[in-house]
Amino acid sequence: MPVTSTPLGSTARVAARPGGCAVLIAKLGMWLAVVSFGGIFWAINGGFSVIGLGVLASSFNSAGALFWAAISTLTFPVPVIVPGLPTTQPLIPWIGVAAASLLQISVAWMRMDNQKIPRTVLLVAVLMSVYDYVTTFYGLSTIPWLAKGGPIPALVIAVPLTFAIEASIGFALRRK
Repeated sequence: MPVTSTPLGSTARVAARPGGCAVLIAKLGMWLAVVSFGGIFWAINGGFSVIGLGVLASSFNSAGALFWAAISTLTFPVPVIVPGLPTTQPLIPWIGVAAASLLQISVAWMRMDNQKIPRTVLLVAVLMSVYDYVTTFYGLSTIPWLAKGGPIPALVIAVPLTFAIEASIGFALRRK
């Protein structure tokens, strides 16, 4: 970084670091949003993604049903009881949800930090993002009031559910 000087009493201003305090405040706001809303966004996205994977699998004849039965045999208990919702969830599809989120966060973080993204990471992140978006869309399509609007509302709602929290965390993690 070059050193510059200005004469005493000069009205010239030394250039401040771009963003400076504003970026710090934005990062704080992003972390607060992630802490307060992130879990619910991620749970809704993940829940509809898991439901959507089941919908997609069941639409592919008996091979899809066999696939869904195989990957949904390992389950974990849901930490809260909500009337009408299952008390267990399939583990492997949730591992896919976590993998997609981690890849999306890492790509957003590297992109915002102007870092080179390894091709394999970018390729897998794109594929997992497509998986996450498509399964979330199909999961959202199971909501009766949303299905009445046709595919467009589910397509639109799936975007923030799939990418908002991950992009927010990527921004909050960037170094600048």
